[in-house]
Amino acid sequence: MMSIASWPADGPLEIHSHSTVSDGTYGVEEMVALMVEHRVRHWALTDHDTTAGVLPAARACAGSGVSLISGIEISAQSQDRSIHVLGYGFDPEEAALASYGERMERARDERMAEMVERVRGLGLEVSFEDVRLQSQHGNMGRPHLARALHARGYVETPQEAFDRWLHTDGPGYVPMAYLSVDDAIDLIRGAGGMVVLAHPGRYTTMVEHLDRWREMGLHALEVRHPSHDLATERRLVMLAQKHELNMTASNDWHGSHPTDLERLGRVNFSPLWRDAFFDRLAQTAWAGARGWA
Repeated sequence: MMSIASWPADGPLEIHSHSTVSDGTYGVEEMVALMVEHRVRHWALTDHDTTAGVLPAARACAGSGVSLISGIEISAQSQDRSIHVLGYGFDPEEAALASYGERMERARDERMAEMVERVRGLGLEVSFEDVRLQSQHGNMGRPHLARALHARGYVETPQEAFDRWLHTDGPGYVPMAYLSVDDAIDLIRGAGGMVVLAHPGRYTTMVEHLDRWREMGLHALEVRHPSHDLATERRLVMLAQKHELNMTASNDWHGSHPTDLERLGRVNFSPLWRDAFFDRLAQTAWAGARGWA
């Protein structure tokens, strides 16, 4: 196993981030430039349900001083509740994972077409192409429809579109059929990656499954996250310890919040958590392909 000391260098981490390939604000090359500017040493691009940005990111990182980690954030379900599963260090060209990304892109397009029709039925003149432009031709989701409605002047902020029409019980919402968490873990592990549960403070139906998910390959809980207050963080630390899981920290960086540029690379990632993350990462397919293992 590779130790943390044999990685290229210490330095700031951003291990949960999104580009315009999914619902982020910046393109892949722009994100690399931002990582360089903010002296981020290790970066994982974790776009929603796709690895399409990983290899372009790897090419853009070449010679930049930024060490890229392959990543994805899979939208999954447990007991009909949404749970997001992060994957790291996998082979982005592995056939099953690539096929999953292609299927999800088609499913998101079909879902968005139906959502556009629903909001048009509310008297809101917005088109599928309006949403496509907001996504910069990446995977389309509710944030892009919200931005399109904002651009059309129907709301003062994209969040207002969520609050009025696009929340899960809203008149413009269309559900999607997602993988189970078990299947998401299998998909990431099958591609040689490590598995982390994203922002677990949001979930109410995970505790009874943690031991099984750990046995399947779940490595850690994302304990430190912008949506977690201190009480939630303390609860998650105790939960991780009880279930013998490691812990990670992130900004869940999308580039859309006014303070995002100030926060870039400023993640309070405990040295113990960091060591465990990199020690496990050193066993993955991505690390092995680059001679890190």
